[in-house]
Amino acid sequence: MKTLNKKIFILLLVAFGVSCQLPDDTVNPSTLTPSASDPNLLINAIQLNFAAFYNSASANTDQLVRMNAMTGGFRYQNAISPASTNNLWLLSYQSVLTNIKALVPIATARKLTTHLAMAKIFEAYVYLTLVDVYNDVPKTEALAGTNFSPKLDNAADVYAYAIQLLGEARTELAKTGADAGTNIAQNSDIYYAGNRTNWTALANSLELKAWLNIRSIASRVGEADTRINQLLALNLVDAEAENFTFKYGIATVPDSRHPVYNQYYGPNAGSAGGYIANFFLNEVFQGRGVQDPRWRYYFYRQVGSIDPATAGFDLKALGCAPGAIPAHYAAVGAVFCVFEPGFYGRDHGDASGTPPDGPVITCAGVYPAGGRPDNRTAASPTSYNGPAQRGDGANGAGIQPIYMSWFTNFMVAEINARRGNVAAAQTAMNTAINQSITQVKNFAVSKGQAVSPASLEPSTANYLAAVTSAFSAATNKLDVIAREYYVSLWGNGVEAYNLYRRTSAPRNMQPTLQTGAGPWVRSFVYPLSYTSLANPAAIKDGNVVNKVFWDENPETLN
Repeated sequence: MKTLNKKIFILLLVAFGVSCQLPDDTVNPSTLTPSASDPNLLINAIQLNFAAFYNSASANTDQLVRMNAMTGGFRYQNAISPASTNNLWLLSYQSVLTNIKALVPIATARKLTTHLAMAKIFEAYVYLTLVDVYNDVPKTEALAGTNFSPKLDNAADVYAYAIQLLGEARTELAKTGADAGTNIAQNSDIYYAGNRTNWTALANSLELKAWLNIRSIASRVGEADTRINQLLALNLVDAEAENFTFKYGIATVPDSRHPVYNQYYGPNAGSAGGYIANFFLNEVFQGRGVQDPRWRYYFYRQVGSIDPATAGFDLKALGCAPGAIPAHYAAVGAVFCVFEPGFYGRDHGDASGTPPDGPVITCAGVYPAGGRPDNRTAASPTSYNGPAQRGDGANGAGIQPIYMSWFTNFMVAEINARRGNVAAAQTAMNTAINQSITQVKNFAVSKGQAVSPASLEPSTANYLAAVTSAFSAATNKLDVIAREYYVSLWGNGVEAYNLYRRTSAPRNMQPTLQTGAGPWVRSFVYPLSYTSLANPAAIKDGNVVNKVFWDENPETLN
């Protein structure tokens, strides 16, 4: 193992957290076994907990790739500490995986093949993600219930197990007639409404992304390419109807809105909290030298200018001095503090606290958080002031973009670029960009939140022309592909984190606000709540530069 010094001790509560079906009123509840659990309640719990797991994984990774701002510390080891990912770990083992362990034998015995396939796909995604962020993780002893210190399994072995699960899921989904058993009710499958073909496409696509990571290992390129070729010939998630998303609602009790919406659209006007990273704001707005057609859907500016006198907000809302750019930012031409017209985020590693900036910070827009599109005219960008409030826009009816159709085409572009097929790489990249722009817009329209008037939306043709120019001029074509994949991943820190480690792109990432921030986090340290249970001889590894097993990228990332 590459992380021999990492030691983990896990306390797993073997509690299914679901209702049981009593045969009659005379049955002693204390004698019930897991087999008495309702498989529909179990699969519902798995689906909801999986969404929470994904949200936690994305929130912990997106700050490292400058999507949302890293504000937990000026140094990486303070911002991403052993306490940072406690919730991610708990959701993995105590919620999703424990309930899957309970469901699998029930679904097998009752021939509920869709339930079983879904469970295996969820389990595979969780283990792939755990390896992607921690490297070695417990598996063989993880869910024993009585073992408070399960061993760490080799990361490559856990990856192989996850890939095996995806194959087993496909086997279940391929069954027909009596062998297929009873399909899940449409309203019990909150991702694909019981569509077994879409679940199969997802299983294939998740395996493709796993092998793309494995392909980074020099000794496994041939093996990976063979399997990648096989997968590319199968049904993959490559159409809008196949997107794998968790969909939020607008209910107040219980609150079913997107968590990011709740963060930015508070109960009172101008009570927004949190920060989008300045780097990502600027990169999407004008990183190609022209405006990205998606920025008005991704973001909502509450003010039209960073000038308090012009935009009419309190000077104290400015948490930084826009003119005093740090020398190491100026040296690389990095965006700093705030920028016109009215973009107010936060710099990478700015842990200086929160000024009264709720009415001015740039908020998440309609995609994917279910907020407002930015309909402010570009002709007079300083003539408005519109603080966000709960109920605005789509009222939080957003999505978690766990796996979107354009992810597949960007991966195809990356694969072709690595193989030297430049023309095929460019074709796949352009397809992916068009899919992303179209589907982001379609999502907004479906929520009644289109950019209006339509003339405000930046030109897709101009944007594609700028990408084509950059691709033609680039010595390393993969840099252009990865940068375009990155800006399409808004709402998905997991894939952006993997992408950056595989490709080192985007290469113009904003530095940390303070110099000497320490090494960039190539993998997370294990959660404090578990390492604190270790025996006295255990070594608590705080070395965040350890790479996950597939990360053979020799470049220094920052």
